[in-house]
Amino acid sequence: MPDGLDGLRPVKGPDGALGPPPCSAPAVRQITVPTTLSAGEFSAVAGVTDERHRVKELFRHPQIIPRTVMLDPTVTVHTPEWLWLSTGIRAVDHCVEGICSGEANPFADAQALHGLALLTRGLPRVKADPTDLEARLDCQMGSWLMGPLASGVPMGASHGIGYVLGALFDIPHGHTSCIMLPAVMRWNKPVNAERQALVAAAMGHPGEDAGDVLDAFIGGLAMPRSLGAVRIGPESFSHIAEGAMTTPWVPRNPRPIAGPAQLQEILDLAA
Repeated sequence: MPDGLDGLRPVKGPDGALGPPPCSAPAVRQITVPTTLSAGEFSAVAGVTDERHRVKELFRHPQIIPRTVMLDPTVTVHTPEWLWLSTGIRAVDHCVEGICSGEANPFADAQALHGLALLTRGLPRVKADPTDLEARLDCQMGSWLMGPLASGVPMGASHGIGYVLGALFDIPHGHTSCIMLPAVMRWNKPVNAERQALVAAAMGHPGEDAGDVLDAFIGGLAMPRSLGAVRIGPESFSHIAEGAMTTPWVPRNPRPIAGPAQLQEILDLAA
C-alpha cells in the first residue's frame, strides 16, 4: 500500500544531507540481471511515483544496491525494442548531464565519456541488428559506467523535468530523456559550451553542436523528439515547470534556474 512507504522517506542528518530513515536494513541481498539500460541497479536510490499525488519521490538506503549485477546481453534480446533504445537514451542522458554538470570532475569525466562512446556506438547497431550481442554488451557497459549517481555528480534539468513528465503524464522514463535532453543542452549552452564540445566529440562529431548531434541521434533511433509527439501541449507547461522546481536536479542544473519561467523556456524549446 502507498501508505507503507510514507515512513521510509529520506530524512535530513545533522549536516543537512538526506539519508535513509531509521529502519532495518534489507535482510536478503539482491542479485539482478538487468534487461534494460536505465542502470538503477547501480544506485542506492529508488525512484517511486506516489500515485496519490502524482509526484516522483526518491528513497535511499545503502544496502538496496544489489550485491551482484550480471550483465548478460543474451537475456536482453527479449526486451521490446522501444524499451531497450529509450532506456539507452536514458543512460546517454546520465552521461551527458554528468559531463556537462558544473560539478563534474576528472574521474566522472572518464566514466561518462567512455560510457557515452560505447552507448552511441552500440545503440544504432542494435537497432540495425537486434541479434548483435556484442553491441548489446557495449550498451550495457556504457550504462554501467555512468549509472545514476555512480560518480557523485548530480544530474540537471533534463532529469528534473523528466521526473514530472513521468509522474503527471505517464511518459516512460527513457522517453522523457529523448524529448528533453537536446532542449536542455541548447538552453544550457551559453554557460557550458566547452563541456558540450566534449559530448559531441565522444559521439563522433567533433566541432558540431551537441544539442543538434543528440537530436539527430535520437531521431535515428525513431524515438520521440518533442513534447508534441507525446501529446503534451503548451497549456501544461506552467504546471510542469512548477513541479520541476521541486525536484532535486533542477537546482543543480549548470545554468542556474531561478524560477518556473526559465523552465518554460526549456519546455518551449522541446515543444
